[in-house]
Amino acid sequence: MINAVATILGCMALVVMIATVVRVVMIKLWESARVNPEYVQSMYDNYKDHRWSGNIKEQPSLLGDPSEIRPSAVDPTREVTANTPVRSQSSALKLMAPAAPSPSAIVDIESKRSQIEHTLRGFFEASTTEQQLAFARDPQRVRPLMEHYYSSHPHTPLEWKTLGWALPVEESGYRLGYAQAVFANAEPVSLIIEEMVDGTFRVDWESSVRYGEIGWEEFIKTQPSAPTLLRVIASKPQNIPPEAAPMGSELLEIKHPDDNDVVYAYFDRKDPKFQPLLQQLQTGNWKDVPLTLRLCFPGPTGSAKNARIADVEGKGWLILHGTRS
Repeated sequence: MINAVATILGCMALVVMIATVVRVVMIKLWESARVNPEYVQSMYDNYKDHRWSGNIKEQPSLLGDPSEIRPSAVDPTREVTANTPVRSQSSALKLMAPAAPSPSAIVDIESKRSQIEHTLRGFFEASTTEQQLAFARDPQRVRPLMEHYYSSHPHTPLEWKTLGWALPVEESGYRLGYAQAVFANAEPVSLIIEEMVDGTFRVDWESSVRYGEIGWEEFIKTQPSAPTLLRVIASKPQNIPPEAAPMGSELLEIKHPDDNDVVYAYFDRKDPKFQPLLQQLQTGNWKDVPLTLRLCFPGPTGSAKNARIADVEGKGWLILHGTRS
């Protein structure tokens, strides 16, 4: 009897030990996959009025008259940091007559996981542009962009595994979210999704592939003088290069998410049209901040070391234009 009791106690101890190890491993995996909700919220909650110009060609026509851009709701005298509570930065307009509330995020996103997973799975398992367009935001606008992109990039379907985390993203006039797609044969991918008025979901294709009008290597090699749309990562330089930016300009260290080659680019921080850019940089603590910029080189090909930031479009890698009804 004593031996039997000892055996039972030993088995129970072994089960408890295994359960403890599994729990620790699961906690570590979950923590490694989590994102900072405050940072995601801050990237998509501060700027209500910066809209895309619609220009997809290498032309200097940018966002129109900067004076038409209304001031941001953020107090310009207050420093914005990654630890600043995001919700306290938004200000509401007091209207004379009551109006129907506009959407600002995907409501109760956890209850919609099955619909989101259906959309993401269809998007990533698509093997043609037509199939992927059925799950993409603004399909008519992005169709030529997708055709241009996939003319030089393989259209490789991924083996779907599961939907990871899903977070609402606050943006007035939109039902946006941020979700993680997990695959059996590739690293997880984080991307922006939008809930449409009919309850379906769409994926922001442009930010998912970091679409640019030309490739990063081509941009560095050809040094175009016309403003060119590119999705990049920007940081404040640790060391100022020998050829500094013009007097009164802010210099950034810029690279592509898929390339280590660095370009230094400057902009006039006193220009009102760059206020959204400064706010995004401050929100990201000036370190590895995702941006959608129009970049060009001010001099003849091969003569300039520093590029110029002609304009900033959208927030992060997401381009907004108009509000959803």
